[in-house]
This record gives sequence, C-alpha cells and structure tokens, in this order.
Amino acid sequence: MSQFHNLKVVDVKNETSDTVSVAFEVPESDRNAFDYDPGQYLTLKFNINGNDERRSYSMCSSPFSGEPIRIAVKRVENGLVSNHINDVISVGSQIEVMPPQGNFILETSLEQKTYVAFAAGSGITPIWSMIKAVLDNEPVSKFVLFYGNKTSDSTIFKNEIDALVGDRFSVFNVLSREETGDSLTSGRIDKNKAIELLKANLDLLKAKAFYMCGPEEMIFNVKDALKELGVSDEKVKFELFTTPVLLAEDKEVEISDFNGMAKVKVIYDDEEVEFELATDGENVLEAAMKRDIDAPFSCKGAVCCTCKAKVTEGRMIMDANYALSEEEVAEGYVLTCQAHPASANVVVDFDDA
Repeated sequence: MSQFHNLKVVDVKNETSDTVSVAFEVPESDRNAFDYDPGQYLTLKFNINGNDERRSYSMCSSPFSGEPIRIAVKRVENGLVSNHINDVISVGSQIEVMPPQGNFILETSLEQKTYVAFAAGSGITPIWSMIKAVLDNEPVSKFVLFYGNKTSDSTIFKNEIDALVGDRFSVFNVLSREETGDSLTSGRIDKNKAIELLKANLDLLKAKAFYMCGPEEMIFNVKDALKELGVSDEKVKFELFTTPVLLAEDKEVEISDFNGMAKVKVIYDDEEVEFELATDGENVLEAAMKRDIDAPFSCKGAVCCTCKAKVTEGRMIMDANYALSEEEVAEGYVLTCQAHPASANVVVDFDDA
C-alpha cells in the first residue's frame, strides 16, 4: 500500500533558468519506505487553489551516495504544479510525498557492463540517477550518455555531468540551437542522428542495456534506430513523461467478451468497498474515488504506475498501458485509471501492489 508522507525540503537549487532541483529530508522512521532504485519517481501532492494536484517526478539522486533524495522539475508553460514548485517551494517547505515507484530502473551489480543512454531536456533526471548509481556501485562498468538540448545554458546538470567524465563515463552533448563545431553533435537526436552516433562507436551496440527518456518523438526515433542496428527489444528500456501520441496510434485495444454490470470489490488500506460498475462506464479508479476511497494516483494517463493494483478475482481490461511490464500484467496487475470490469465479479486490491 502506498501513502503520503510529509517530507521537509532541505535544499532548492536553480539548475537552469527554468529548472529547479528539490532535495528532501527523510525521517529515520520513513527510511525503509523511501528506499529506491535508480530511475524511479516520487509522486507529490499539493493543495493549489483548493484543489488536490498530484504530479510524479523522477529522482536524480543516487541511492548509494548518501545524498538526500532529490528531484528536478522543469517549468512547463501554464503548468500549474511545475510553476508552483519553481516559484513557491523553498527550504523548510513541507510537501506530501508518496514513496518511490516505477519500473524504469537500473539494477546494479558487480559485473562489468556497458550502459548506453539517450536523454533530452528534463528526461535526464532518471538517467542521471542511473549514471551516478553505476559509477557509485559498479567499479568496473562504463556508461555512455547521448544528451540532447537546445543550448549549453539550457542543459540540466551540465557542470555536474562534465565533472564526472572520465575513463568510465563519457557524454556526447547534442545541441539543436547552438553550434558545436561537429556535425555529429549538432541538431536534434532523430533516427538518423542516433544511427550516426552509434556507428561512430559500434562497440556500443554490445551494451548491456539502452535507456531512453525525454520527448516521445526522440524515444521512438532512437528505438527505431536501435532496431535497425540489430539491438534486441529486451535491451531497450524507456520511460514516457506524458501520455504518448505516436505509440497510442498503433496500440491495439483489448476487447472484452463481458458486457454489462459487474460487482466490484475494491480493497484499500485494509478496508473493502463494493459497488456495481458497467464495462463501458467509468474506470475503476474514478468509481472508487467517487465512493470516498483515497486510492493512489498521479498521471491518470497510463504513463506512471501510481494507481497500480492487483486483480485477485475476476478479470479487468485496460484502455491503455505504458507503465506495467508484461510480467506484471500476467500476474494480474492493472492500472486502475484505465481498468474496466471484464467479468461479472471482480476484486481489486490496492494493498497487494
């Protein structure tokens, strides 16, 4: 079960003109709840203008360095929460924070490996956590980063990243609005650029894994480039920050044989609530919240897995899923913000997530 904890802000740093990073103090009593893997995210809750606003932000800190848990937030035009964090949050602020979640992770070990990552803009946040974790915890492994930005000044963590460049870590800054003096690192990271960058060092195609985070278009361009170069799908990991458009266009929607009203039981925080729900009606998260169940959620767009729950009886189908692995789906987990009953009786357990 996930619940919110009140964490105190202990540092706010201006990373660029439109991005701040925020570090939290985790009380000793909550330390176990906030153990995390590099690449995971935190869900933050705010009351803004009387409304409950929740957003998820990836951690940019390393779990092995002893540094405080830190997120980075880039200001989004008309972004209610991102602007609130950039303009209002300061040292001493108390914020409601849910423990770490997410499947976009890098699990470290002592084996010698090479990792490759493509990031653009604020997509560097989880990748930066992974890079530091590998350098902290894998003494013989290497990490190569291809990092796309508009200019050097808009590059989040630029000085920190440059300071770590060495035998085990290298970075290729690809700039779209600043001359680099090298055609290879000028422009946007599209499919052709990704192929050029990788062909310049073909040994990188033998990497243990490829991680991507940033705009959807970049992610799928790089994914296509890797496929064309013969990299197997299981080596390619990516995380989306917003509900995808390109992927959604080709996504097959699962069809249910069941059509009608289902009896649904929702379990959360050891309490059980039962109600009827139509297959073609609202999703189970919406229905649960209307019945005063304080179920966890964030994006409501199938991108994060904050609203994850397990179907322990019956069957549910999802409108979309960009967060759960095939293994999790096979084990009965669903994104409740996308889930509808597909059998006459369904039990959905948030506590088992």
